[in-house]
Amino acid sequence: MSDIYPALGPDLLDLEHDILLVAGSRAEVARLAPVATAFAGAGRIRALTIATGPDPMAVHEAFEALGVPVDITLLLREPPSPHPAAVASILMSRLDDLLVELDPSAVMVQGGGVAAAVTAQVAFWRQIPVVHLQAGVASDDLVCPFPQEANRRVIGQLASLFLTTGGAALGSPIGPNAIPVGDTMASNPRGDATFASLVRRVRGEGSHLVLVRLDGAESVGVLAGLAELLERESDVEIVLFGKLAGHGEAGPLGRHERAVVVREVPLAELVGLVPVSTVLVSDDPDLVDDAPGLGVPAVLVDGPYTAEPGDPIQSILGPAVTSTLRQVLAAARAETSPGPASPSDGREAARAEQAVAWMFGLCLSPLLDQHPTSTDA
Repeated sequence: MSDIYPALGPDLLDLEHDILLVAGSRAEVARLAPVATAFAGAGRIRALTIATGPDPMAVHEAFEALGVPVDITLLLREPPSPHPAAVASILMSRLDDLLVELDPSAVMVQGGGVAAAVTAQVAFWRQIPVVHLQAGVASDDLVCPFPQEANRRVIGQLASLFLTTGGAALGSPIGPNAIPVGDTMASNPRGDATFASLVRRVRGEGSHLVLVRLDGAESVGVLAGLAELLERESDVEIVLFGKLAGHGEAGPLGRHERAVVVREVPLAELVGLVPVSTVLVSDDPDLVDDAPGLGVPAVLVDGPYTAEPGDPIQSILGPAVTSTLRQVLAAARAETSPGPASPSDGREAARAEQAVAWMFGLCLSPLLDQHPTSTDA
């Protein structure tokens, strides 16, 4: 792989430490991409982005959609079955070969996907430190979400540094190397003023956002139910996108003051909308599969789906979607409200880079701006 490093530029080639940012899903990219940008901006650790997982090209495209070049796309030698065991068995040898060839100073994984668990295991065997970008996806239930929570616990036994959304990590205590950095997904660049205003409003006023993507003609019946939901539920806002956003039945939604109807939502905007959503509704199985990693329950419209234990994904026939949404919204309202979310300062990814630099001994404190950034200062 001698052709990898020249693309990094001569300045990065001279750095002593390097770290692999390994993503196995689009949800993981949403949090690792801004960290890659932070490493490049700080210029003290060489970061290589690795796109892999069951669908490496989808991960590759997600990195590029967020403005981050992919250094290595680790393709699987054969299409695996969707079962985690089949994916893991192929990934293990591929990732081991990669780690032996590159011999990085550390690897960073996010959440509890299969690729993250396999990367952590292989890195541990090769005595390479593992940095776990926790992003707060954790619970006290081993099978909820499934299999992410169990994988997260495995990674927790192998990692050297834990980067959390804030305060102590959820779940079992993980020791002194837990550094609060915030959710790095908030550091992704965004440009659409309409969506930015919507996110601020939902965070500040406590309304409930229903994020909907519909593409198939068989999902048209859902549109009328969404319009009815807006009329009956005064604290609900809806974003509808996909092919059906241009359908005539979507007209009433497009004229409603609490709805945004567009044909497409770029990934950079989507990763800002998902965290503030109460529920995601779609007939796109790939988007629904990303939902647990992005921290939101999902409803798959008219899709074949076999639920796993504790699965936050529900497969619902089109006519029943509205009643299911009402149930999800009622459950969300019944939960104890933590109050308005603290606004992001946009420095979550920079804090992650600072913590890794501290681990490598490149600065005196794991906390950004607390101490000089050089051990020579």
